Amino acid sequence: MEHVHIIYGAGYGKTAAAMGLAVKSAGAGENVTIVQFLKGTDADYSILSQFDEIKFFSFENSDKPYGQLTFEEREEQRAKAKNSFHYAKKVIDTGSSDVVILDEVLGLLDYNILYTEDIEELLRLNSRVKLILTGRNCPEAIKRKATMLSHIEAK
Repeated sequence: MEHVHIIYGAGYGKTAAAMGLAVKSAGAGENVTIVQFLKGTDADYSILSQFDEIKFFSFENSDKPYGQLTFEEREEQRAKAKNSFHYAKKVIDTGSSDVVILDEVLGLLDYNILYTEDIEELLRLNSRVKLILTGRNCPEAIKRKATMLSHIEAK
């Protein structure tokens, strides 16, 4: 992977920053795919789909964030998150978008839905796609793969 931008930290604004990059990329004529994880229906950025260049996907259907779900609801959302990740991997592998944003994908590590090895495998794909990953925590092994690293702190 030639271009990997990671936006992480405890501060507010990681998703907003990534969505701003999506708009900027679309304005430059690039095709953008956004896959959002763990947000629930409360954090809806699907309005970005109004841009012809942006495809927005959130495969989850809960009205609550993952951390507030019951065990049964979590199991359902875990399966959807894994399917979403595999979909994103396919988009990256085929190069069907110029830019791929995996919003809160690093949060899947926090909940043991994915593991560091899964993200590392994704980053090993031979792709010219510009990849943007967001999440609260970022393991050192993944940070080392970034070509750009943005840390957002809470005060």
